[in-house]
Amino acid sequence: MKERFARLGLIFLLGCVPVGVAGYECLYRPSTYPSELRVIDLTGVANSGTWTLEPVDGLNYWWKQFEPATLRLTLGERVLLRFHSADVYHQFYIPALDFGPFSVKPGTVTEAELNASQAGAFEYYCTYMCGGCHFYMRGWVIVTPEGEEPIEPDPIQCPICLPDFGERPTGDSVALGEFLYRQSGCGTCHGIEGEGGVANYNYVNDEVPSHDETATKIFLRSEEDAEVLLGLIEEGIDIGSLEDSPDIGGFAIVRARFQAAVDLIQQGKNAARMDLEGPEPPLQMPMWKYKLSNQDTAAIMGYFVSLYEWDEDE
Repeated sequence: MKERFARLGLIFLLGCVPVGVAGYECLYRPSTYPSELRVIDLTGVANSGTWTLEPVDGLNYWWKQFEPATLRLTLGERVLLRFHSADVYHQFYIPALDFGPFSVKPGTVTEAELNASQAGAFEYYCTYMCGGCHFYMRGWVIVTPEGEEPIEPDPIQCPICLPDFGERPTGDSVALGEFLYRQSGCGTCHGIEGEGGVANYNYVNDEVPSHDETATKIFLRSEEDAEVLLGLIEEGIDIGSLEDSPDIGGFAIVRARFQAAVDLIQQGKNAARMDLEGPEPPLQMPMWKYKLSNQDTAAIMGYFVSLYEWDEDE
């Protein structure tokens, strides 16, 4: 008899308690909000790199491509955002409105009131490295004065259209570097081909650094020097520890600059603020040393070097 009661108690704890908590969070609690407060539920989905307004559950999580949320608000409107996670830990951040970042844990609901007191188009982000599609996890908050046409912002690369990068290349370090660059989502911050131009709110340099001029940033003097460096990378030689000077002008400086760039990729770096009292820039350089080997990182550097277009006079 005691064993039966123990089983029933366990079934109650495993079944009824989660249902009760979910009912409180999703049904009872929203019914207590003021009538003038607009309530919006957003769910973070790491699998596709999306904040979505669509319902997410165990039946549709694995196959459905969820539509990224665009929040369209009226100027002066009071809005309560309720954040859910369908899988892992996320953060929600609108730096231009100094809103967040708010931590969103699986199995909990995080609430934050947003006062739409400023008209315009404001980009939101997930600012916690939540998975392979983390860098696509962005969208827009559009705040429009009543009676006016909403702003149509520039499209953000669509997370439901992620390309298939195919098999990992072998025998070509530049091709491998390009593959790793694209597969890791680096192009969402640094440009599809390293051309930069991606704004980073309150960052000291305004935009995320480009990589198509890496050859000159590490002080390579000529296309011939660049080809020698690419040959060393192809051979798997550790540039940073190479003592014998190859046929590269000013090699000591090139080696030091190359290694500094490798260390930055491996260790990551926080983006410095333009306004020290302002919000944290949303786009930060993550630490890649646990995902990319030293040779992978060197291949990415080789890809950057290959992007530079040398003039005949150089």
